Amino acid sequence: MFRQISITLLAALLVLIHTLVAEPTLATPTCDSEKCILPDCLCMSTMPPMGLKPEEIPQMVFLTFDDAVADVMYPTYQKIFHNRTNPNGCNIGMTFYVTHEGTNYRLVNELYNRGNEIASHTVTYSLQVLHKMDYDYWTNTSVEFWQREAGYMRYLLHTHSNIPLNKIQGFRAPLLQNGGDATHGALRKLGMAFDSSYTTIQFMDPPIWPFTMDYGMTHECIMPPCSKDKHLGLWTVPMIEFRNGENGALCKMADTCFPPYLTRPHFANQTAKEVFDYFMFNFKRFNKTRAPFSINQHMYWFLLENQAILEGFLQFLDHLGSLNYVYIVPVSKAKWLKNPKTLAEMQTKNVFSCDSTSDNMAPCLKPQVCYYTTSIPGGTRFMGSCNSCPAEYPWLLDHDDEFMMQSTSTKVETTLTTTQALPITMQTTPATGSATHLGYQLVISVLLVVQGFVLSFFQFFG
Repeated sequence: MFRQISITLLAALLVLIHTLVAEPTLATPTCDSEKCILPDCLCMSTMPPMGLKPEEIPQMVFLTFDDAVADVMYPTYQKIFHNRTNPNGCNIGMTFYVTHEGTNYRLVNELYNRGNEIASHTVTYSLQVLHKMDYDYWTNTSVEFWQREAGYMRYLLHTHSNIPLNKIQGFRAPLLQNGGDATHGALRKLGMAFDSSYTTIQFMDPPIWPFTMDYGMTHECIMPPCSKDKHLGLWTVPMIEFRNGENGALCKMADTCFPPYLTRPHFANQTAKEVFDYFMFNFKRFNKTRAPFSINQHMYWFLLENQAILEGFLQFLDHLGSLNYVYIVPVSKAKWLKNPKTLAEMQTKNVFSCDSTSDNMAPCLKPQVCYYTTSIPGGTRFMGSCNSCPAEYPWLLDHDDEFMMQSTSTKVETTLTTTQALPITMQTTPATGSATHLGYQLVISVLLVVQGFVLSFFQFFG
């Protein structure tokens, strides 16, 4: 385990170095605000749309988590959304950019049914790729490459968590390293609504709002390749850099302003008040213009030895809950931008309505724990699923698959039966209700937790 952690810390340092040495380039396109008009087009801006004043509109907060959804994380997620509601009485909602390895798809289903948003990361953001730090794997790519990565990940979420394809609208690139026009061309072909992979330092004070890529990328490019073409109707939700205090370090993800691989003693001794003040400092930056406040992070900094980090964050969420203009909502709720409403208008037109209704619930009728003695990425794998276990551990295929290329406009029925024969590589589950069955499920569930912790830890800094 210590060797694995050391490899992870080294990999994270390489990510940091790559970001620092990558020479930012400035985008050249300009957006014509007279032609680019809502609801279909919006130019990049640091001010609210439609000439609205900041004090008369809601402050949207996008709380996002990257990478695997593992059993070890779920108690912390419960602490985050427990008894927290928005001013309209609806539960707060988060967005999860999910990767394949280490994910328990049954938990993804549970998160979705609680009103959270499930978005696509990629399939092969794996130990193998992470160890190589092979940026060429992600940069020298094609539209078809990203259709497979983003599309098949979405298909796995649909197949094993029973989430409708048209509800999986968003994407974030691994390591925040996408393929520019290849990535965005693929997202448009897949019928997805938004990408949240690009960061900006040049437009962080005041922060820019989400915008459409009808005129291409109109802010600086920190991690090329970046889009040069126009991608009509595709929204980009910029990842505005956080700052650790007035003159502190900049960071793309909230958890990396206190990275253990740089300042571990300071990180370990962080107090709840310092964490609270850190989030408040950044919140106030956004609140001046009420640009959407994206808190992008990984779950694992809450799971390390310093519980004060989680305590400080929960105190910050409690503070947001006391503000009658703050809405903690999934990123897809940024559709408010298509037809902006003032707080006064929202009293009668509830644009942030509750989603966890019977019409939006995804059933998990046949929960399974799939066990594979061998897998394509190598070694034993466990996977929680809401449906039948596939014959082999799912992985990105070498040939075109009609499902992974599917647009969200195409209806694909979810299979809710278990008619598929049990795979040879999967251990047969003993009869339900028997002592043997209960013991088997307990052992497999424990192994699923351990696998999720180990595999997802490698994706901490992705």
